[in-house]
Amino acid sequence: MTDKIAVGIVSRTFFNMPYWIAIENGFFNDEGLEPETTMYGNASQVPPLLDGNLKVVLGTPEAALQNAASGGPIRLIAGNTGKLTHSLIARPAFIRVEDLKGGTIGILNMTEGTFFQIREMLAAHGLHYPADYNVKETGGVPPRHKALLEGSIDAGLQSVPWNYVAEDAGLRKLGDIIDYVPDWQFVSINANNDWAAHNRDVVVRFLRSIVRATGWFYANRAASAKIAERELPAPLAHAERAWDHYTRTDALTRDVTVNTRGLEKVIATLLAADLLPRSASTQVSSYVVDDYLREAKRSLST
Repeated sequence: MTDKIAVGIVSRTFFNMPYWIAIENGFFNDEGLEPETTMYGNASQVPPLLDGNLKVVLGTPEAALQNAASGGPIRLIAGNTGKLTHSLIARPAFIRVEDLKGGTIGILNMTEGTFFQIREMLAAHGLHYPADYNVKETGGVPPRHKALLEGSIDAGLQSVPWNYVAEDAGLRKLGDIIDYVPDWQFVSINANNDWAAHNRDVVVRFLRSIVRATGWFYANRAASAKIAERELPAPLAHAERAWDHYTRTDALTRDVTVNTRGLEKVIATLLAADLLPRSASTQVSSYVVDDYLREAKRSLST
């Protein structure tokens, strides 16, 4: 018997590679799972996780933190991308970051992800929101690339390998966000822990597939790049460069755990922005349930 599991992803970006690899190589099938993928873009992951339309989300952790801090059941059950892989990409007329004064920056939304990172990067160059620039919600990286080409935004953070695609299209790279924010839990695997606790076997099997796929990713450059070429889609040479970047920096966390320092940075940022209540815990353990992942890895090692 096969168990169906509804999985949410934000957009067609490189951090989904373990998920796509697990599908491609039959790792989910080996575990008796049939993933059903929904791309939710810049919509909130919280309602579909609460009502059961999604069981697991590969997405940014901010909404999960906010739900947990308010007494809700959503938790991080594993990591994915524990470092930022974005470049600030601008239309050709913008030579320096300072030139973006008065411009419009594309973001996912104003409560998570790229909004906070762009604020920190631009503040280092004397530009402060909202006095010095505007923001526009574009959704994830692919629609942000389209918005840059169309000129509806002036700049935005683009992840590997979309930053390479942007430069090929004549857009300009103004810097790498990791030089400003060295640790940030950018993507995590999130779930409604009420559902997860009652479906522990399904969750463990899902994570076991992701752990296998992540190991396979690190061991198979050429085959991983071919999958990325198709799924993003992106030129094969860019997909290969993306693999090089992610493996060299360990941006895609090898053991699928949460980057503790990276999540602490997210928590502190949300507290400073009043997007978590002042009473919210600053302890990573308040937001992460890691025993599903421990069981998944333990069963793979036996």
